[in-house]
Amino acid sequence: MFRKVYQESTRLPFRSAISIYNPRGTLLLSTRLPNRNGLQDDAFVKIALPNINRETEDRLMKDYQGNPFLLKMKAIWSKGVKIGYLVLYIDGNDFESGLKIGATQYVIADRFNHLFTSNSLQDRTLSWQKINANQLKKWMTISEGNLILHQWKSLSQKLFLYTSIVVLPLSYILIFTGFFVLGIMLLLIALARGLSERIASHSSDSIALLVQDLEKIVNGYQDKVVVRTEDEFGYLAQKINSLLNTLQRLFHQTLALEQEKTTVERKLLEAQFNPHFLYNSLESIKILIDFNPHKAQTIILALNRVLRYSITSQEEYATLASDFDILEDFLAVNQVRFEDFSFLLSYPEDLQGLRVPKLFLLPLVENALKYGMQSRHDLAIKVELQMTDRYVHIYVLDNGPGFSQSFKDDFARYLKAGQTEHGLVNSYSRLVMLYPSATIELCQVDTLNGVLLQFERKQACYG
Repeated sequence: MFRKVYQESTRLPFRSAISIYNPRGTLLLSTRLPNRNGLQDDAFVKIALPNINRETEDRLMKDYQGNPFLLKMKAIWSKGVKIGYLVLYIDGNDFESGLKIGATQYVIADRFNHLFTSNSLQDRTLSWQKINANQLKKWMTISEGNLILHQWKSLSQKLFLYTSIVVLPLSYILIFTGFFVLGIMLLLIALARGLSERIASHSSDSIALLVQDLEKIVNGYQDKVVVRTEDEFGYLAQKINSLLNTLQRLFHQTLALEQEKTTVERKLLEAQFNPHFLYNSLESIKILIDFNPHKAQTIILALNRVLRYSITSQEEYATLASDFDILEDFLAVNQVRFEDFSFLLSYPEDLQGLRVPKLFLLPLVENALKYGMQSRHDLAIKVELQMTDRYVHIYVLDNGPGFSQSFKDDFARYLKAGQTEHGLVNSYSRLVMLYPSATIELCQVDTLNGVLLQFERKQACYG
């Protein structure tokens, strides 16, 4: 048995010893030498053996001379029965490398940071102490003025290898970095000085022309910069001219909007229901009270909603649904006065919350009533909204005589001049302030004549 064990031990690349124990922990065979007292140094092994099962256990220990050993302990099983233990002692001194201290260094330790072996003199002179694993796991450290790179790897579940290499002394790196930075700074200073001199020499004339043109613009002698160089000053002149054009356009737009605001505010008052409407409505209610009290009550409630909506609401915009409710009440009141009069209001359900100028369609409806009733008593008014992929269409149509040829000829001029005394232009002007893409045109759909307002669907606001 001893001969067989020694033959197998000589095949290993490192010095080792083997011990065999029975299940009760009694030593049966060992190739280790006894300590100076003639006793086997296996007290630690006997404590650890009862905890060995299927897995091989790696443990570190030191003998009585302080030599480190790696213990690989494994239980021996036969037909599911533990028949003993095999303990392999690996001498840590065999792992010491011949590398110099200033070159690559390694440390092998267990999971409890107990040192097994190292080629570092500092680590080898330690007694049974723990290493600083957190320090060795950092990828770079500075020690004693040297820059050191680290790397670590798991050899097993309980053993770890830590390697370190000195890159350069930190003083060398600092000196090299200092000279490098100094050289870069000197080069940049020289380049900056030469560049600034060339820019100053090349740009002096352009600056003078630019300043001269700006002074003329401030004094009102010209309205744009005329520098035409191909350098950055020519580009700057183009941007200044673009800015001046934008400011000029915004000034004219602001002026036009202020004028339009004043006109629209005045026309909003004109868009309120005129006294003739109130007088005629009250006369109709007076007559209905005697003949049809229930219908008179309905008309009074409708008239009340119309007047309250037009007078008390301070909001400039409303939802399409609420605005159409008031239009329906307004037309219902007029329907009492004109028995043959009929109307139809319709819009897609998706447009209920569409924001529109309050009562912006009222001038169109009033025009249809005013001029339509002059030619026929069975007037029919249709207000319909349609929606396509790109546009929202608003139709206000009636079966009246339509627009006169003179009005059609002058309609474009009315729009361009913004003559909001015309109901069509008034409605269009208010809509275009909310939706800039809005357009208006006179149209004919089947036998009905009227107006088409439309704007881009992507501009639609809700709520």
